[in-house]
Amino acid sequence: MKLALLILAGGKSERWGTEKALVEVEGKPLVLHVLEGLGALSEERVISCKPGLGLRLPGVRVVEDISEEKGALVGLFSSLPHIRSKYVAVVACDHIRASLRVMERLAERAEGHDGAIPRWPNGYLEPLYAVYRTGSLRKAVEEGMRRGERRLRKVLEGLDLIHVPVEELRELDPRLDCFFNLNSPEDLLRLPPPRSGP
Repeated sequence: MKLALLILAGGKSERWGTEKALVEVEGKPLVLHVLEGLGALSEERVISCKPGLGLRLPGVRVVEDISEEKGALVGLFSSLPHIRSKYVAVVACDHIRASLRVMERLAERAEGHDGAIPRWPNGYLEPLYAVYRTGSLRKAVEEGMRRGERRLRKVLEGLDLIHVPVEELRELDPRLDCFFNLNSPEDLLRLPPPRSGP
């Protein structure tokens, strides 16, 4: 499968008081944690960020948002036209314990469909830790933006997505740390320890 990695790093976090992507944890910015965790997925690595963030990383294409609006849809709308691969792994920059093995499993499950997205027992989906067919996601996002829709989950409703139970992924990431995201400084108190493997 031809797969790209897209890290969504746009927007200022009011809870952090600064750009979340650049918040330093364990000696490096959040976005670098994600890039190091998932970089082996693909040679096509793209980071979507707000204008002026100043990100410069070797082997990574940085695409600035074309709108000042907040939200994942703006990042996707801005960056998906630059993705060449048939499928794209989409992850938010605050998934500090991103798991390469989990994303590879999602890529396997996505093949032949519009994507594969983790699903919790209560029905909650993880749209920002998922793999999508690039063209299908781009079309859905563009149509959603034209309608004025700003909720990613709503935009995804028409796609042929495989819902992958998180219990299936637990064999690859026993504590499911890959889904932990740092939304606020208080979350640092719950930060899982680094894993020894991918």
